[in-house]
Amino acid sequence: MPRNRQDVDRDVKIAEIRRAAVGILRDGGPAALSHSAVAKRLGLARTAIYWYFPTKDDLFVAALADVYAEDLGTPPEDNRLMTRLRWAVERLTALQPLTHAMHERAKHSQAAADLEAGFQEAMTSRLRTLLAPHVEPGRLDLVTAAIVVFVEGLLVQPRSAQEREDLLHFLVTELTREPADPA
Repeated sequence: MPRNRQDVDRDVKIAEIRRAAVGILRDGGPAALSHSAVAKRLGLARTAIYWYFPTKDDLFVAALADVYAEDLGTPPEDNRLMTRLRWAVERLTALQPLTHAMHERAKHSQAAADLEAGFQEAMTSRLRTLLAPHVEPGRLDLVTAAIVVFVEGLLVQPRSAQEREDLLHFLVTELTREPADPA
């Protein structure tokens, strides 16, 4: 066992803490994530976690960034518009409690605000790229924005997977002016 933190590679320790934080976030949500919970899971002193992540928001943002990367990083190989959109909406639906927590923390935390802005930018860029072959160039930004707003609203309303699918299918058909891919 290392005698002090100089004996431990910083990147290795950060990765270990982040993995533990992701596990806690997935198991218990944002309320369960704390420096103490991570320290307990890893068998470390709580102050050791503060050394790498000075605030709870720093810890939360790092863990949530990893969750987003894991859950949204690899879309299906099927490049059909509806397949990809359906996949994204279902993933985002599952992540909604964490996304909501990020949004609330972004009001008071620059780290959370930066993650939220980066997440929005990345998702909008991916959507724009996905829509480009299906939408006239002059309408692309407007259609992209409309779908983002629609999906954000869809995520906060309690709807079944089938209802989300039906509404998304309708929206895509209307905005792209071409038939959406079948399920």
